[in-house]
Amino acid sequence: MKFVPAAGLIATSFRTLPRFRLVRADGIAEAVAALDGSDQPAVLAGGTDLPARFNEGFAPSDLIDISRIAPLREVRIAGNAIEIGAAVVHAKGCAHPLIQQHLPSLAHAWSRIANVRIRFSATIGGNLMARRTRYEGAILLSALDARLRLRSVKGDTEIRAEEIWTAALPRGALLTHIVIPLRKGLQLDYARELRPILTQAVAIEDDAPGRVVTATEHVIPCLRALNSREAASVAGEIELNDPVTSAAYLKRVSATLLERQLTRLSLP
Repeated sequence: MKFVPAAGLIATSFRTLPRFRLVRADGIAEAVAALDGSDQPAVLAGGTDLPARFNEGFAPSDLIDISRIAPLREVRIAGNAIEIGAAVVHAKGCAHPLIQQHLPSLAHAWSRIANVRIRFSATIGGNLMARRTRYEGAILLSALDARLRLRSVKGDTEIRAEEIWTAALPRGALLTHIVIPLRKGLQLDYARELRPILTQAVAIEDDAPGRVVTATEHVIPCLRALNSREAASVAGEIELNDPVTSAAYLKRVSATLLERQLTRLSLP
C-alpha cells in the first residue's frame, strides 16, 4: 500500500509509479550503455513480469526496451551448441525449427510452461532474470547444463544456468543468449504434473553423467548429478527446505518421479 495525498491509501501498482525515462534501444551496445548509466534500471522485453514488480514496490528510474533488438530474438547453431536469444518468446522458442530438430525434448517441455497469454508475450530471458522460483525456465536449462551469456560495458561473461540464483552479475549486465551444448544422445524429461508442490527435470546423454533438477514453487531448485541411468545413482540428497511441504514427502515424490522419468527416457 502507498499513501498518495490526492487519493489516500491505495494499492501499489503501475499507477503509483514515479516518472521514469524510457529508452528504446536499437542494439545491444545501446541497451548495455543505458543499463550501465542508470541508477535503477528495468528491462522491457515481453513485459509480463513488470506489473508484479511494480506491485511489489519497484520503481525504476529508467525503462530500457530491448524488444526491437533483432539478435536477441534469434535462435541459431554456433559450433556444437544452440544459442537462444534472450528476447525469444516462449511460444516461438518451442516451435522454432532448430529447437524442434536438435532438442525436441526441450521443445516439448518448453511448450508446457505458462498459460497462452503469457506464452505469446513472455521471453525466456525475462523468465530467468526475474529470479522467481515459481518460473520454470531455470529448471529446464539447468538440467541441460546451459550457459547464460551476459554483456556489460566490460564485455561478455558466461555463467551456468543454475548460478542465476547466486552469481554476482556485472553492473548493468544484459542477458543476451542462452547457450545449450548439443551433446550426443542429449534428452530431457520434465515432470510438472505435481506443480506447484514439485517439478523435476532430468537430462541424460551418452558420454557424461546426467543431471536432475528438482524444484518447488518456493525455493531455489536443487541440482544433482545422475551417475547412471538408474534412480539410485543420484549423487547427494535432495535439499529442498520448502516452507509448505515436508522434506520427507518431497524426497519420496522426487524418487518416484525419477524412476518414471528414467523409464521414459530409456524407451526406444
